[in-house]
This record gives sequence, C-alpha cells and structure tokens, in this order.
Amino acid sequence: ANFSVFSYIQYLTHPPEITLKPRNQQVKVGGIAAFFCAARGDPTPQIQWRKNGKKLSGTQTRYIVQDYPQGGSLLRIDPVRANRDEATYECFAENGVGDAVSSEAVLTVYEADKLPSGFPQITQAPSTKVIEIGHNAVLTCTAMGTPPPKISWVREMLPIDPATNSRYTILKNNMPGALQITNSVEEDQGKYECMAENEIGTEYSHSTTLYVKVRRVPPQFTIKPQPMYEVMLGQDLNLTCVAVGSPMPFVKWRRGPAQDLTPEDKLPIGRNVLELANIQESANYTCVAASALGVIEAMTTVKVQSLPSAPTNVQISEITATSVRLTWSYPNTEDLLYYVIQYKPKNVNQAYSEISGIITMHYAVRSLSPYTEYEMFVIAVNNIGRGPPSASAIVTTGET
Repeated sequence: ANFSVFSYIQYLTHPPEITLKPRNQQVKVGGIAAFFCAARGDPTPQIQWRKNGKKLSGTQTRYIVQDYPQGGSLLRIDPVRANRDEATYECFAENGVGDAVSSEAVLTVYEADKLPSGFPQITQAPSTKVIEIGHNAVLTCTAMGTPPPKISWVREMLPIDPATNSRYTILKNNMPGALQITNSVEEDQGKYECMAENEIGTEYSHSTTLYVKVRRVPPQFTIKPQPMYEVMLGQDLNLTCVAVGSPMPFVKWRRGPAQDLTPEDKLPIGRNVLELANIQESANYTCVAASALGVIEAMTTVKVQSLPSAPTNVQISEITATSVRLTWSYPNTEDLLYYVIQYKPKNVNQAYSEISGIITMHYAVRSLSPYTEYEMFVIAVNNIGRGPPSASAIVTTGET
C-alpha cells in the first residue's frame, strides 16, 4: 500500500549499461579504424565518443559516427593518420537515469614501413558484383598474417553478424573468409568491406559494391478465360485466371463494369479461380492482373442458355378464302434458329397443322378451308428447343 509514484518510476527505468565495449585496435597509416559500442537501458541511452577525454566534434570529415538501432554506435576513422589519431577513445553512454557509464579503447597506428611482423595483409579483396534478385552472391576475401587473421565483413560500415541473419555465411572450407549471401533481396545492395584481424593488428579491404538487379516484367496471362461460356440455367462454373510477372501480379475478378468480386485485403497473387454456383442470368466477368508495372484485363461472357420466350404481337392480315398473312414480333432474334406456326379450325377436335423452319417474322399460311374460324400460334425455336406458344390469334377465312 506504501507504493509511491517515485519508486514506480524507478521501477520502470534502468540506468545505462555497456553491452559491447570498444576494442583496442592496431592499424596502419592510411587504413581504417572502427570502434563499436553498444549500451542498453530504459530509456535507450545516447552514446557519445570522446578522444583523450574530449568530446569528438562532428566537423572532422575523417571521423564518422553512425548510430544504429537498439542503442549501438560506430566510430570510424578513415583514413587513419599517425600522429593525430593515435589516442584513447571512449564510448560514453547516458540516459538520464543514474550515472553515465563509459568504456575506453586505445588506437595504435603503425607507419607502413614499420609494420610489426605478422601484421594482417589482405591478399585478395572483394570485387564489384551484380546479381539478380533471389540469386546467391559470393564476395571473396583472403588475407595472410601470423597468427592467421580472422576475416569478418562490414556492410555500409556496420558489422555483419551471420548469427542474426541466416542468409549470410562466412565460408570456411573451399573459399575461407568469403561472404556468401543466399536468396538475395534488394536490401542486400550496398558497400561491403572485409576486415582481417589478428592480435597484431587489423586491416580493411577497400569497399566494393554489390548491386542487386530486380527483374521487372509486366503482368501477362498464362491462363485466361475463354471469350464465352454457355451454361444451362442453375449450372455451376469455375473460371480460372493465372498471370505471371516480376513482381508477381495480384489477380482479381470483376462482374459487369464495376462489381469487385475479390476482397481488396485478400487479393491472391498469380492465380484466382472464380466459383460460380447456380447461375441464374447471363453476365460479363473480367479477370484483372495488376502489379506496379501495369494492369491487364481479360473478359468473358457467361451466357445462360434457356428456351426462347414466346413471340408477341401476332397480327393477321390479307385474309382470303384460303390464305392469311401472319406477322409477329420477337425481342432478340440472334440466338433463334427458326419459328413454327401451328394452326387448326377452332372448335374442331383435330391435331394442329404445323409449318416449320420459318426464318422471317411474317408468313402467308395457305390451303385453308373457306369460311372457317382458325386459331393460330407462333413458336420460337433455338438450339435448346421450342419455347412456349404465343397468344392465340383467331381468324375466320373469307367466303369463296
């Protein structure tokens, strides 16, 4: 119950603590020296560098300070000069909680003609490489020295740790010291250096650039719907659409001019199957494949086949004793095969006479009996079959 706000604030915060101390370095004139330092605490500590106890100003171009995430900092001196740079360098971390902490390292600089025996020497430096995204790259580096130097790598001035990135490996057997990058991504592009180090000293290679080329191919269809599918009423149909490209395109379906059938938050990549169930009406469907490099579309018509509707507006004219002329209307004739006329005397119990294969919307019916009342129907026929008859037309032929 006696839990004060002050102790609660203390409980939430942590004073700084150095987790990676800078190491003493022995380098040659004209080479590179790099000190790394990391600290933790809450809030994350700020790191400053001091040289012989004085804060380093940011005005010296040879001194590069680069902070990296999670409270780390790099001090890099490039190129190293003998009389000016041989000094004690201090990493100083503070976060406003408790006392600041620091750690020191000494830089020793050798003249090129006075290198101690066994000082590392890079014998094969990495060279510029261009690879295609997704491919592997190997950057070579060999060095000699006594004891044999250990080779490590730096990318954009920061050390590469294969333990935290499984795509990076420093090879041991057939190409010792080489850096292998597997399944490259765009972020691998950058400047790389190898570093050879033993207890006598440290030598950096010159920097080399790895370029990661991104293949760029606009979307194209490998499977697209046919222009038309004819289905029976109530039938099911699956429409498959597959597109490729680099980067791979999203594929979605649209019905009519504007009805999206694929949710924007669940856009499939490369392939999309539209499942249509219990189809009730004809409609147009469009497959859309899109990437940053373009948008392509493929449209199909799903047509519901059904029996034709009944002809309308049946009219009778030009009545004689033995013939009459029929005319009628039909809304959409494009799918019709022909018309059939059926007729018989109205009140007589006999089968209908039939005239088939009519391809116009008018016809003269002949050989009728004079002065007889007839009923007549017109029927439309398509490739599914016969539709229902029209309303009956009643006519009485003339007298002879």
